[in-house]
Amino acid sequence: MNSDRTRMPRRLALFAPFLLGACAGAGAGVDLPQTPPPPDAVLSPGLYAIGPGTPVDGTLRMTLQRGAGTARGVLQTNAQTFRFTISGLSVQDGAPARATVTGRVFGLQRTSDFAGTYRDVGGVASDLGAALRLGNDNLVLIELRSAPPGLALGVPPAGATVTLMP
Repeated sequence: MNSDRTRMPRRLALFAPFLLGACAGAGAGVDLPQTPPPPDAVLSPGLYAIGPGTPVDGTLRMTLQRGAGTARGVLQTNAQTFRFTISGLSVQDGAPARATVTGRVFGLQRTSDFAGTYRDVGGVASDLGAALRLGNDNLVLIELRSAPPGLALGVPPAGATVTLMP
């Protein structure tokens, strides 16, 4: 028995450099970004993919007026209501003077993540009634629906800016 006890440490000593090297190198090949993407970076629509059964984090409702550059709306999330403005969202010519737009919000971890610049991320909407899919740099996705249905909504290439109101 004594001979086994004296051999064990030697066996471990022979393999220790390999074991330590494997543990130290486990995370060495992973390069994580150190800074956020630049504001003009084009985000991939794949970042905004949602699967069946993805929970809705909030709902919104706003009224657009033809010719107005800014619309006001209400976000409801976690049993709370927040007012916001959005500038840059447009309706196609020939639209009614006022149109109600509703939407579902996904990926909202904090209310502050809702504010920011939203761009058209395209892709397939999770339901057939969604007219436009917008995503921001915080990976928040908004699927908008209009009333009347079929109203053409759009955003410029620079995006639409959402600001939370106090």
